[in-house]
Parts: sequence; C-alpha cells; structure tokens
Amino acid sequence: MLRHTFAAVAVSSLLAGCASWFEGAQAYEPTPLAKIEQTHALNLKWQTRVPEASQGLFVPAHDQGVLAAGGNNGEVVLLDALTGKKNAEFRVKGETLGAGVAAGEGRYFVGNDKGELLAVDATGKVLWRQKLTSVLSEPPVLAAGLVVTHAADGRLTAFDAKDGKSIWTQWQAPPSLMVRATTPVMLAIGKEVLVTGIAGGKLAVYNLQSGAPLWEATVASPRGGSELERVTDVVSQPQFDGRRVCAVAYQGRVACFDARGGNLVWAREVASSRGLALDSRAAYVTGEDGAIWAFDIETGRNLWKNDALRYRDVSGPVMLGKNILVLDGEGYAHLLASEDGRLIGRTRTGAEGTLSQPVSLGDAAYVQGRNGRLAVLN
Repeated sequence: MLRHTFAAVAVSSLLAGCASWFEGAQAYEPTPLAKIEQTHALNLKWQTRVPEASQGLFVPAHDQGVLAAGGNNGEVVLLDALTGKKNAEFRVKGETLGAGVAAGEGRYFVGNDKGELLAVDATGKVLWRQKLTSVLSEPPVLAAGLVVTHAADGRLTAFDAKDGKSIWTQWQAPPSLMVRATTPVMLAIGKEVLVTGIAGGKLAVYNLQSGAPLWEATVASPRGGSELERVTDVVSQPQFDGRRVCAVAYQGRVACFDARGGNLVWAREVASSRGLALDSRAAYVTGEDGAIWAFDIETGRNLWKNDALRYRDVSGPVMLGKNILVLDGEGYAHLLASEDGRLIGRTRTGAEGTLSQPVSLGDAAYVQGRNGRLAVLN
C-alpha cells in the first residue's frame, strides 16, 4: 500500500559518520487515479530487469549512449540507451553496494556498505578504493576528471578519478536530525562549479576544482517548537537555468537565487524532499504530499497546482520535451501539461517503489525502480 513517509537520520559520532537510521511513517489514503483524456502519448519505449536496489540510492548513469545500473548485490549492467540491449554486466566481487553508479571513460564509481568509494573497470576489477568518513548518501558525481562524493555525515570529498587521490574536502557539522535524501543532491555545472543542498535548509556553491566556497544561501530557516518540526534540509537536487539556481527544502520553501552572487530572487512556501525542475517559463515542484506546483520563473507567482496525485509517493518532476513527467510509487508514469498542469498522459512502467527523480535526456526519461526494473519513456 502506498504511504506518505517521513524518514529521518540521526547522525552519531561513531566511526566519524556512521549513521543510525530510523523511520517514522504517517499513512494517508492515496488519491485514486481518475480517468484522463490522453492527448499526448506517453510511450514505454523499453523496460528490462536490472539488479535490485532496495537499500540506498541508485539512479541509472548515462555515458556516451550507455546506461549503467547497479544494485545492492554488487552487480552492474551496461545497457544500450536507445534499445535497452545488454552490452555487458559485471559484479564487484565481495561488495555490497549502497549507492551508485557514476560512469565515465570506461570506469564506474560506486560506494559500498563499509563506507568506501570504489573505482572499477568494465570487468568489475577494483582499480582503487578510498575510505570515506561514512557511507555514501547518494551516487558520486563525475566531472572535470574528479569524482565527488557526499557522505551520510554531510562531508563532500573530491578525488582524482584516475588514481583516487584526495583533492579537496568540505564539511559542516550536521544537526542531530536530517531528512534522508531520496534523490541525488549534488549538481555539477560544467567544469567549474558544484552546487549542493546541505542540512539546515541551505544551498552551497563550491569551486569544483579547488573546493573553495563561492557562496551559500538559506532556502528555508528552521522553525517550530520541537526538534522534528525544525528539520529543514535541502535533500533534492538544485537546478540551474543559466541565470538562477533554484532549490526546495523539506518543511520549508522553494527559492531561486542569482547564480553569480547568491542573492535571493524569490521564494514561496512549499515543502519538498522530492525535487524540482525548471524550464524557461516556470519552476515545477513536487510537494511532500504529492501535489505538483508551478511557479513563474521570474517572479515566483503561483501559476497552477495539481492535487490529482496526492499521497501516491510521487517523484520529483523532470522535463520530458515541453511537458512534465513524474512517477508514483506503484510504477505509473504521469505526464502533465506545463502550461496548466493538466494530466495529459499516463502509462505503467513496471518500475515500482520509485521515489527518485527520473533521469531526463530531453526527449527520453529513464527510471530505475527499487524492484529491479528499469524503464525508458518518451
């Protein structure tokens, strides 16, 4: 049964970042799916089985026309992105994976359950490994010859992708309670900048090469009487449109900032750990209850809200062509018109238990379910 779930992590000092996880859940009756007029075809191009990833955060990685999908058992499959044909598969022997995969130049980067980052080749041979301060909270990011990791204790570390040499690290002491990320949080922009959400409702921008802080801004400030009420974290991936960086915070708000200096452009009250998407007209946000919002990209004015998918464990949105794609926890894909939020397409993908945003490549979107299914939509 679908549930609307709040998950928090209490970070202890054991092993300098070993996390103690607990979950509390409040169940809501999911909104039944009403019939819609399917004016835009939402096609399931192909689907295939991939390793199951019931623990940790896994999304398919795209590199030069090949998708890499990993799972907890150490298996990684390489698929042709156009056809879904399996090009190769390998196992990282003796390893249980907790996050991944990043892919580039014939190398694959994964995190294991012992708090290590591993670089492997297409046969599964470990090329190098580095001990981290905690297990990975999300897949690594590969950019400009660096592989950047985000550990569960909040530490960011960049390694040389060739030999694993540590290049820089950044860390801010986390609060005692943090929201568990259900989508990647780091975003590399070109070869120069890394943008990431951090605990306490903040957005941080770093020089990718040196790790030097460029600016930091507050998306939402903690408020409330109890410790749980004051949990306000940015745990979904910020987005960049060439002028603005936008992010949304759990129990907080969505905000857009000037990309150069970090000055606030606008902010509106809506809470989310699921994520947002941008186009030239609007910022689209999946609220924590599954409602989908659109805000004017220039002013933040509310353009529309769609409540038809509330409490269906809705993913963060991505752009699919000119429209908006979200997934629900039962594996249904939903297409919304960007101009008014109408549901205009729907199909079942077979990728169930999906909370992470799909990976969008413009005219196609890839989604990896926790049940070991990977689907491609166009």
